[in-house]
Amino acid sequence: MAEITNPHDHEKKHGEHDSQVAWERKDINIFQVSAFGIGLLLSCLVVVFAVWGLFNFMFAQEEKKNVGTATELMRKERPALPPEPRLQGNPKQEIKDLRADETTILTSYGWLDPAKGTVRIPIDEAIDLVAKKGLPSKPSPAGSDNEGYRMIPADSSSGRTLEKISQ
Repeated sequence: MAEITNPHDHEKKHGEHDSQVAWERKDINIFQVSAFGIGLLLSCLVVVFAVWGLFNFMFAQEEKKNVGTATELMRKERPALPPEPRLQGNPKQEIKDLRADETTILTSYGWLDPAKGTVRIPIDEAIDLVAKKGLPSKPSPAGSDNEGYRMIPADSSSGRTLEKISQ
């Protein structure tokens, strides 16, 4: 039977080292892993500089071929505006201007068509006028028959029967 010991007996004071506790040295070779990482980093740098040099070489070759051709003329030519419709140049200012124009239209008097005598009045005044006078209505000829009632299809009958609705 195993001997039971107090778990606090194995605690060491700070700074003391237990010679029986160590990491497994045969699992990993730190020198080989470090050498591989450094080699990988150096090979990446070599590839980056090789590709950069190849790019510069090919760019120089194309520049030699294209001297005085349309490419040079296109670079010197001022870029023309794209066709309509274009993106907004300053959308914040444009929306401010739009809202200012709308506010002016809704809050001021003005002519819509002077030849016909059509005018524009402020929206608040128009609402007050409609509230005082009411909306215009025309009498329905459908109500003149049926003692002032309209005949409409009933919902429950899918339109097969009619019901009377007052106007």
